[in-house]
Amino acid sequence: MRISLNSESLFAAFFLALLPAFVCSAALIDMDRDGMSDVWEVAFDAQELDPGVDTDGDGQTNLQESSHGTDPFDAQSRFAMVALEARSDGVAFVFDGVENQSYYLEESQNLLDWQAGEELVVSDGGEETLLGSHGEAGVRFMRFRVGADQDYDGISDYEESLLGYDPFSPHSISGYSGGDMAYLMDRFSSGESITIKGQQMQAPKPTMEEASRFLSQAALGANMDEIASVSQMGYGAWIEDQFTRGPGLIEPRVHWWRENDDNVFFVHRRYAWWEQVMSSDDLLRQRMATALGEVYVLSDEALDGGAAVEGMAHFYDMLLRHSFGNWRDILRDVSLHPAMGFYLSHLQNRKASAAENRFPDENFAREVMQLFSIGLFELNPDGSRANDAQGNDIPTYNNEDITNFARVFTGFSYGGPNNSTNVPWQFLFGQWVWNAPMKVWLEEHDTEEKHLLRGTVLPSFADDPGRTPMDDFEDAMDNLYFHPNVGPFIIYRLIQRLVKSNPSPEYVRRVAQVFDDNGQGVRGDMQAVIKAILLDVEARSLAAYDDPHAGRLREPYLRWTRLVKTFGETTTGENYLIPDWSHLEEMGQRIMSSTSVFNFFLPDYVVPGEMADAGLVGPEFQILTSSTAISTQNIYGNAMMWGYGRWMEGNGHLFRFNFPDEIALLNADGLEALIDRLDLLMTHGQLRDDTRQLVWDVYNNRPGWFSQAQSISMMVKVILMSPEYAIFR
Repeated sequence: MRISLNSESLFAAFFLALLPAFVCSAALIDMDRDGMSDVWEVAFDAQELDPGVDTDGDGQTNLQESSHGTDPFDAQSRFAMVALEARSDGVAFVFDGVENQSYYLEESQNLLDWQAGEELVVSDGGEETLLGSHGEAGVRFMRFRVGADQDYDGISDYEESLLGYDPFSPHSISGYSGGDMAYLMDRFSSGESITIKGQQMQAPKPTMEEASRFLSQAALGANMDEIASVSQMGYGAWIEDQFTRGPGLIEPRVHWWRENDDNVFFVHRRYAWWEQVMSSDDLLRQRMATALGEVYVLSDEALDGGAAVEGMAHFYDMLLRHSFGNWRDILRDVSLHPAMGFYLSHLQNRKASAAENRFPDENFAREVMQLFSIGLFELNPDGSRANDAQGNDIPTYNNEDITNFARVFTGFSYGGPNNSTNVPWQFLFGQWVWNAPMKVWLEEHDTEEKHLLRGTVLPSFADDPGRTPMDDFEDAMDNLYFHPNVGPFIIYRLIQRLVKSNPSPEYVRRVAQVFDDNGQGVRGDMQAVIKAILLDVEARSLAAYDDPHAGRLREPYLRWTRLVKTFGETTTGENYLIPDWSHLEEMGQRIMSSTSVFNFFLPDYVVPGEMADAGLVGPEFQILTSSTAISTQNIYGNAMMWGYGRWMEGNGHLFRFNFPDEIALLNADGLEALIDRLDLLMTHGQLRDDTRQLVWDVYNNRPGWFSQAQSISMMVKVILMSPEYAIFR
């Protein structure tokens, strides 16, 4: 598009071209929330400068100097527009550039929708020219922009030049997976010395409040020792240490229950889960497996017997094992798991038979695309929907694709040592093996040619005599694994589970490109993905506290888990008997008990009202009703006052919240110190003054017969009901 050089549009171009000289764009890396780039601050030793002050007296504030990359202590170093010229080939913007700073123009018809121009200039430090559109109707406005990010890693080209990174690669640091953004955030919280353009800074380690907030994303719960560990180690070192921790498996404990209890039910699998949550040191792995379990949904609401106990325990352990592995292995083993095969009906899925009017079941074939890998519509790299020439969404697959994938998933049945031979199909019933991947039998597998996504054709077995059913399966896995949708589709959902409901498109794109390539040419590296999610500036910056669009509603069952993990006893026995029979109805949620393969809530659920008007989604709000809001608080409150866990005849609940550390602190340092501790543990230091006062009043107006533990329980319950706790930001 080119601009028509009438007087009105030329004036608009001129006015907007001068905007960056007076109004600075937000810094990309700004952990201290002062609006100025942290990288620029270190490079010019400007960490103590006031953003609104003009330190060098050149007519531009320090905030504006940061935006342009100029020296805040040198009056000769300032952004200057040289000329705005109407030329035969367009509007020329002539300006003095800053070395390694990037500049471009944006165009608009309405001052609302902006599109970047075709030209981008990376300055050598002298006079530069950008040429705006001319000659086509439609473009009436242009604006001058400073600071591009050509490799989409969240660090501007100019910041990368100061750091010595490659502005054309999101992986500048050899051997570091997770990308440049994760590496920089790691360094900025390492407690070590950092040198940027000859200037040194001593990086801080996370405060206790910051560490508490981090663990609300990276763990199912955290006590004071775990918070202190993150604060002492730094985020990156803690993550790397977690990668070395072995998985706290639940299937062995389920087997123990099977051997020691004649009447094993679903709840015994959940007992085993609680044992690992409460006692295992693989905090990050358990958190990831829980998040993955809400993407790859398997539910005991649709299973029974061994499938709901051993089968689901093995499935969860499979997610644990693969949490730090490769995403393709997750998709592969989810697809081959017999419990998933039973749940989505591709277990014993038979090939078509015209004589019997039988066709392969298409359930899993549909869900493996729609929910487990690529979604319904083609996506851009940032997770937004791609459109065709008419502006319409582009479906990722059609009914024919479903049919062909269903034919791939034929012939699969129970695996394990008892089914190691080519047993005829009808004799497999009764040989149920829930902890071994399914095996495929040639007699029931469709051996004809199959057409998959993006032009992939699997040859018929007649044309490829050496071909096996597992070749079909592995090729189908690759067909999904290499689809460009996978990165943004999966990443968006993981960010929603771990960090925020409405990640920016830039955040999704940054992590998705790490999914596509971890820097060593590996696709689907989950360790790199985890670092990219948790160490992104959008996850770590406390600017989220100032952003009304940031945050997410905490899931009710995970709120309960966090409560027990943070304040619950570490039993000296071997069993964590924490039943949750009614929690699915009362909370709307219970671990691995979704009433639908679509999870407890949809990732794109829109809450009517202000959130909808703002274009925001709120997945967890889908299960927040007038009923669950009350019953959930009743569960929390009753547990705080009277205990939790299995009811023991004559002794009440097995566990109680006794608060020994909190009582000791209250007796030693007083009520204010206790409130500070509860604030740190539960709300990361973000309790509002009115909530703090309410907590104070609850304690001071408690009934005289309350014990100290009961009094603290009431304080905790008030915080549990506060928006600061319910909404994570």
